[in-house]
Amino acid sequence: MSHACRLLALPLLFHAVFAVSIVDAPWEARKSNIIRVTRQPCDECSSLEDFYKDNDLVFLLFYERNLVSHHAYKGAIVAGFHEACKDLRWSRVACGIVDMLEDKVYAEKYIDPKTAPAHIAVRAGEPVPSQKEWIQKLLSKPGDKALMLWHLHQQLVPKELGEPLQISIATKEKQLEALISRHEVVVVANLATASTKVVESFRAAVQQLVWKRQVPSDIPVPTDMKGSSSKNAARKQRQQRQRARILFVVLTQDAADAAVPRGKVAAFVAGKSQPPADLEKDWNDANIGKIKEVTLAAVSSLSQDGRVQPGKISEL
Repeated sequence: MSHACRLLALPLLFHAVFAVSIVDAPWEARKSNIIRVTRQPCDECSSLEDFYKDNDLVFLLFYERNLVSHHAYKGAIVAGFHEACKDLRWSRVACGIVDMLEDKVYAEKYIDPKTAPAHIAVRAGEPVPSQKEWIQKLLSKPGDKALMLWHLHQQLVPKELGEPLQISIATKEKQLEALISRHEVVVVANLATASTKVVESFRAAVQQLVWKRQVPSDIPVPTDMKGSSSKNAARKQRQQRQRARILFVVLTQDAADAAVPRGKVAAFVAGKSQPPADLEKDWNDANIGKIKEVTLAAVSSLSQDGRVQPGKISEL
């Protein structure tokens, strides 16, 4: 096996879950963004095969639980992995853990068990290679969350602009104008006076809608795919791909002249605000339906205005 696929090591604490897809997991497991992956009979776990089937982008850890508390170096990496996965909650990436005391055979497919704990990135069931210089950066700061997230970005979405692994972000009103200028469709909920639980509920709902394909994550805006190798042309294509990604935003701080009134959700299409919808103060399924309606209406308006590729809107 190439060294490129032998990634960094780490152990971890986990939540067992009654699901194989992270969006079907119980609330606490969704917040940690971690699923236990095992061959053992378990109502609250997933086999590796099922985990890959239901989660396209995976950050997977191999570890031995009896080593978690005995090595400071390994413990630091474990903590960093845990923190990175928490930062990736509500995103396009699901995290999984494999205890090699029970499922060493899973680890042997990808790593030398002696290097455990170790983590790999997986896309559509296949491990994504790393590069020696990337691994060296990780080793220079064991357990550094920012470096782990940077490394995952390099593996899964190299050179892409913005936050391509995220489906939604929580931010302040003053950041909104810049975000709207970079994405063709931005769906914004103003929850400036809401609790953290409600903010998290919005982001969880959006992740569920996207993962279950009830709303699109991207729109088929025309892109310039001409075969130019210039840096300017490459950057333009990255900007077009960023613009095509639908971004969901939750405002945790607004202004007196907020672009979206408090307690409402609205879409911006090509920078223009669409009619808002009221959100229930106590989060419920009706709010999920309103987010879905606002998003689909925004995408539909693009079709009517001719700003998407002809014939593509029906495929969403």
